Amino acid sequence: MGEWLGLTWIDWAVVVTYLVVVTLLGVMSYLKVKDMADFFMGGRRFGKVFMMFFAFGAGTSSEQAVSVVTGTWRAGLAGIWWQFLWLWATPFYWLVAPILRRMRALTTSDFFEARYDTSTATLYSVFGIVMSITFIAAGLFGSGKMVNALTGGELDTLAETLEIRVPEVKWNAEAMRLETGVRELSGYEIAILGITVLFVAYGMAGGLGAAIITDFVQGLLTITFSFLLLPWALEKVGGFEGLHAFGEVKQGMFDLFGSEEVAKLLGREPISIFYVIMLSLTALAGIVVQPHIMGVCGAGKTEFEGRFGFTFGNFIKRICTIAWTFTGLACIVWYLTPSISPLPEEMRQKLTPPGSSALVEGEPRHAFDEELDREFADSLFGRAAYDILPEVAPGLVGLLLASLLAAIMSTSDAQMIVSSGLFTENIYRRFLVPGRSQRHYLWVGRIAGLMIVVLALVLQTTFTDVIHALQVIIKTPAAIGISLWIGIMWRGWTPLAVWVSSIVAYLTWAFVAFFPKVVAQVDLLHFAMTDDLSRVRESWVYVAYLSTGVLSGLVVSLVSKRTPKEKLDHFFLLLRTPVREGERVPAPCALPENPAPPLPKLIDHPDIEIPRFDRLDLGGFALAWVLVGLIVLVTYWLAGLGT
Repeated sequence: MGEWLGLTWIDWAVVVTYLVVVTLLGVMSYLKVKDMADFFMGGRRFGKVFMMFFAFGAGTSSEQAVSVVTGTWRAGLAGIWWQFLWLWATPFYWLVAPILRRMRALTTSDFFEARYDTSTATLYSVFGIVMSITFIAAGLFGSGKMVNALTGGELDTLAETLEIRVPEVKWNAEAMRLETGVRELSGYEIAILGITVLFVAYGMAGGLGAAIITDFVQGLLTITFSFLLLPWALEKVGGFEGLHAFGEVKQGMFDLFGSEEVAKLLGREPISIFYVIMLSLTALAGIVVQPHIMGVCGAGKTEFEGRFGFTFGNFIKRICTIAWTFTGLACIVWYLTPSISPLPEEMRQKLTPPGSSALVEGEPRHAFDEELDREFADSLFGRAAYDILPEVAPGLVGLLLASLLAAIMSTSDAQMIVSSGLFTENIYRRFLVPGRSQRHYLWVGRIAGLMIVVLALVLQTTFTDVIHALQVIIKTPAAIGISLWIGIMWRGWTPLAVWVSSIVAYLTWAFVAFFPKVVAQVDLLHFAMTDDLSRVRESWVYVAYLSTGVLSGLVVSLVSKRTPKEKLDHFFLLLRTPVREGERVPAPCALPENPAPPLPKLIDHPDIEIPRFDRLDLGGFALAWVLVGLIVLVTYWLAGLGT
């Protein structure tokens, strides 16, 4: 059967069919774009199912599956926390989604304008664009690695043939400076360029409406992508019983929290309970200000569509996370167990860490290679698919590739569109070129989206591995997220506090991450350092980052000028006024002509602004926690099968 770049003609036929369908959907959406609200908020016309798949698709990128499989390879079952860190935040989506929808905003920058002032809206616009660039870069990095692996490394061969040199930027930890240079184009970067062309084309045409409609199709494919490999990977090792029958090929591979001893052997920080708590708090602080979340909560007909989609779309993602994790566990057993491994023996030994049951006593062996282990982990999902799926049926690799493209494109197009909206609405139209036509601003938004993607392509070259990319994603939004959470509950948080809190948090992150030698000189801080005092533990980076942001903001709020009372009154009236289906507002963050009666406050205090919760609020919140418990129990149960 003929092949090109490691895939058969049947695989390519599946991929081309998917691309044709997505292109047609993008063209249909383009015809519906008449103004800025259509482009950046999809006309607020979507129901519960579309909003659920939009939340799932926009928030689920293939690099997340790659990161979980990568984390599982490196930390065992504890690798699930690289996505389960958002599990504990999910019930709060049910409560916060209606509040964001009641803002009647086009972008999250509109929120900061209405709650604080123009300066904070501009600050968020800059941060929001940086967030989107970071998210797109991380998604492309992980997906490119996987696509390259799906071709069996053929893209690496193509890159060597092309001999193209690209610029490179690196941080030199020893010299404490950025260094620039050039290097050869990598195979995975060819995949990145191909993916980029695809999602930019239909995203620039149809805006958020195109993203939502295509995310319905792409959401179904992403679910396929999540579960397609799992049954066949389990079959390679004899099912769930086989996972345990071969013993712990890696020490602690079935522990939900990684042990200190195993982490030391592998040169990593353990995924402890404290680490998970700090990951989760940082994720909750940042999720509400991720640029696409205003669209996820605001593009529905009413606030119920937003809260339903935001909450249950993300629960679909949590279920997919379980599939990704057990795919990774099956790969550990298959690739490292001597009797069934398809790897060359020398490579298998270099990937087998100390203390593994796969080591044969007395036999000569090659030492564990940490660099090879990291590279292998990044490409694991794609490698396993390339090794397994052609044996099952023709076209399955193409289906997985199409599903992977769906996952990354559904996330990247949403990030591109919302960040271009931030630039167009809150920087270009406000400060640079006001008073132009809707058509003019639509084209500026499209061009801005393209420039944002170009910057993301540059940023992805700085990532060292998939887990590093995910750690950057988690921390990036949380600094300014502090001001959204406190700002919707307390009138006393001031515009200056937004600036100081955000900047102090980012400076703290930069200081402890890039200058660990300075931190290590303080004896009282040695508990937060790794054993060799070479870096600050990631969990304590989160502690320093969040605590300095909150404390500095509180201090500044007590001594700086508040937002004017009239503006605060209007803002909190917005947050307590339910959305009616079909209502029309004259401008972002404005009430309709005939608004619904405002909801009462939970606490009768002039500075505390928490809406009183009704049965729908509390019932959905409780149900969400029940689902969280069930997901954790199912994970435990599956991990114990066969024991």
